Amino acid sequence: MIRSFSLVRFQRLRSAKRAFVFALLLLGTATESTRGSDLSLSPLSLASYAEEPSAIELPWSEPRGDDSLSLSDPSGLLEQDDLPADLLPSSLAPSQVHSSHHPSRSQLSRSQPRHDWTILPEGLLYKSYLAGPHEPRISTVIFSDTENGVLWDATLGGRVGLLRYGTPGAVAPQGWQWDLEGAVMVRLDVKNSEDVESMDFRFGTLITRADGPWSAKFGYFHISSHVGDEYMERFPLFERVNYVTESLIIGASYQASEPLRVYGELAYAVKTSGGAKPIQIQMGAEHIPVPLQPQRGGPFSAINLDIREAVDFSPTMTLQTGWQWQGMTSQRRIRFGLQYLNGYTTQFEFFDKREEQIGIGSWFDY
Repeated sequence: MIRSFSLVRFQRLRSAKRAFVFALLLLGTATESTRGSDLSLSPLSLASYAEEPSAIELPWSEPRGDDSLSLSDPSGLLEQDDLPADLLPSSLAPSQVHSSHHPSRSQLSRSQPRHDWTILPEGLLYKSYLAGPHEPRISTVIFSDTENGVLWDATLGGRVGLLRYGTPGAVAPQGWQWDLEGAVMVRLDVKNSEDVESMDFRFGTLITRADGPWSAKFGYFHISSHVGDEYMERFPLFERVNYVTESLIIGASYQASEPLRVYGELAYAVKTSGGAKPIQIQMGAEHIPVPLQPQRGGPFSAINLDIREAVDFSPTMTLQTGWQWQGMTSQRRIRFGLQYLNGYTTQFEFFDKREEQIGIGSWFDY
């Protein structure tokens, strides 16, 4: 009887050892199966595992294939070197991971914005010139002129996109775009109760194109000049001129580096009056260093040369420098700084009058 009892106890003990070893094997298999992945214990994930059960992998089992393990990075920001070692296929030896045959940044899959039609798109493909005196924007400049005292130039206008075929958004957009622009540029006499001396009206439309660092524009614009009532009252013998141009325009811009942009354009007026002549040329450069902290803004500087046949191609130079902030999403820009102008006036009612200005201003660019 004692021998029978010992045999039964031995068999029970051996069964318990087998169960313990089997439980350890199951625990090790579960750990290996979940390594390198995010195992969710939600009811939905448990249900998905229940629908497609995987075979138990024992330590002596053949390694499972790594074909299902994807190394692609949709954002395009990770190199394979940045991936955790647990996510690399077991078939790749460490020496292979750092060899020239592993996927590079350019080989990793990434989503590229595709060209599409957009009504009323954000941003512009061809930016307005920072120091261009006749660009449609919102600005105000108070300056001292060597002959006429303190004057105030203000511009109220802007340029917007109507239709785009290209990439979306305002940050480095590419493609084609149809723009509409308009502005009124007013001059006030500060020392005479801010009387209106003159105003120029501008409106036009453009087809613009951006491809990498290059951008171009082609279109039409109209300019007409008017004199203020208060000015006519102070100078009743002044003879108003009806300065008008209906011009076709073509321009090109090149982003030579991250901070530096150069540009040039040619306008040819198919209709003129009031002393205006067909040819007008603009060229210039802009330097805007990338700020270390965008919320604090950074410096800017710009130069523009305006050359018109109406004044025998004598250039008018405009210099600007100051501090600017740019919207990260909208890419619109607000600037504060100094302006110096030497040449012919920007008010075409007095187009053949020379000026030398120095002043302070603010500019809001679209």
